[in-house]
Amino acid sequence: MKVLLLGATGLIGSAILPQLHHHGHTVLALARSDDAKRQLVSNGVDVLRGDLRNPRKWSNAIQQVDAVIHVAATFTDDMGDIDREVIKALITAGDNIHQAIRFIYTGGTWLYGDTGGVIATEKTAFKPISSFAWMLENSALLIQAPCFITNIIHPAMVYVQDGGAFSNLMPKDGRVEIWGAPEVRWPLVHADDLAVAYRLVLESDARGESYNVCTEQGLRQEDIANVISKRFDLQTNPLVRSRESLVAERGQWAEGPTFDQCLSSEKIRMSLGWKPMHTNALSALT
Repeated sequence: MKVLLLGATGLIGSAILPQLHHHGHTVLALARSDDAKRQLVSNGVDVLRGDLRNPRKWSNAIQQVDAVIHVAATFTDDMGDIDREVIKALITAGDNIHQAIRFIYTGGTWLYGDTGGVIATEKTAFKPISSFAWMLENSALLIQAPCFITNIIHPAMVYVQDGGAFSNLMPKDGRVEIWGAPEVRWPLVHADDLAVAYRLVLESDARGESYNVCTEQGLRQEDIANVISKRFDLQTNPLVRSRESLVAERGQWAEGPTFDQCLSSEKIRMSLGWKPMHTNALSALT
């Protein structure tokens, strides 16, 4: 399939690219900057120049592809409005498509809110944080659009070696940070395993399905902090940051990592045969 990939140079998109290529798919990737274009071209990717803030200039490109994977976000205060305009432009462009194409949209674990002792499944009611509630509205637009066969992936917190979800906890001024409380649990997934999940959904015949994707149902921040402290031989106790201080410093999105969450990925494992390779997130910190 030829896939339009939105967010190709981000944490998730940069893992999806080689996964698609390895399995025989071609990619048309949106690039806003010259640097992004050079990076993508060097990886053998066809580039579509364009900005998420002006989607009507490039949205007709969906008439050239078989599928869209959307993993892009600006992480600005107006990111929900930007995303909505992207989706509206793509739906408008889709009016000229004779046959519906596949669309994979990205939600996230924070849409479930604080799950506490409950393991969230795809049937769990959403309790989204305010800064990401727009994802539910925008995904509904896609599901209702006749030009798309839409499925939604809800990734756990995404990590890579020393990066992604772990980057915010790394030592600052000689101390590891803990967001919220030591007992707060994070569902986690390695970017490469998540990329496999996107490919499997792309290649499936699923329609209107959503999939939670995680390898660790819920890993305590205290355990993560202990591994980081041991690695850097830190003699100080972790700095526990309150939700209020994090939101004041980082913005409303920082509420998400302070939630105590557990997530199940049984559905994608059983229905699509997803088998992650990175099953011990702590090993990425040693």
